[in-house]
Amino acid sequence: MESDKIQHKTQGLRVLLTSVGRRSYLVKYFQTALGDNGEVHVANSTAVTPVFTLTNKHVITPLIHDDAYIPFLLEYCKKNQISVVISLFDVDLPVLAANKQKFSDAGIKVIVSSEAVISTCNDKWETYLFCKEHGFHTPKTYVSLPSAHDAVHSGELHFPVIVKPRWGMGSIGVFEANNEIEMDVLYTKVEDQIMSTYLKYESAENKGRMVLIQEKLCG
Repeated sequence: MESDKIQHKTQGLRVLLTSVGRRSYLVKYFQTALGDNGEVHVANSTAVTPVFTLTNKHVITPLIHDDAYIPFLLEYCKKNQISVVISLFDVDLPVLAANKQKFSDAGIKVIVSSEAVISTCNDKWETYLFCKEHGFHTPKTYVSLPSAHDAVHSGELHFPVIVKPRWGMGSIGVFEANNEIEMDVLYTKVEDQIMSTYLKYESAENKGRMVLIQEKLCG
């Protein structure tokens, strides 16, 4: 009975999974759930995408921050009668959230949180402020090198500390500093790593405030 209900709900459903990368297991989950009752389409910005081997319903898109990205996705969805769009990559979420209404106007549902929620969750500094405001315990966090130095000199912050991107994922540019000299060097190193990866897009407008120094918690 339960399987009949699921089958009815998914009948004819066409799902587009964007920025799939190497996440083949997630694609397989959707394929298993839909079975013969729908279609799973996958998209990525490069042809060197392992998941493309799982289905012939795949497409190479412009880069996420390219002006052509959203128009391309919309056209693909309309052409292939896509019902639902789901991203498998954090960087994709702010862009899809900002354009959610365009898809809705075309009868396509984008499964994504609001821009405000995504902005807070993607930005580790805003997450820190949110946690403090709502009474959650959180590591001491500083969004500039001078403020971190001041905290060390006042005895508020103690080594070792964690130096990492304000917007980041996949452990890109995460380091541990054991003294002020290391903290200074690693701060610059993290800045360089940010600007040489996809993290540069969200960080570009916040030069001098795109790296966090954070209290290390031992668990």
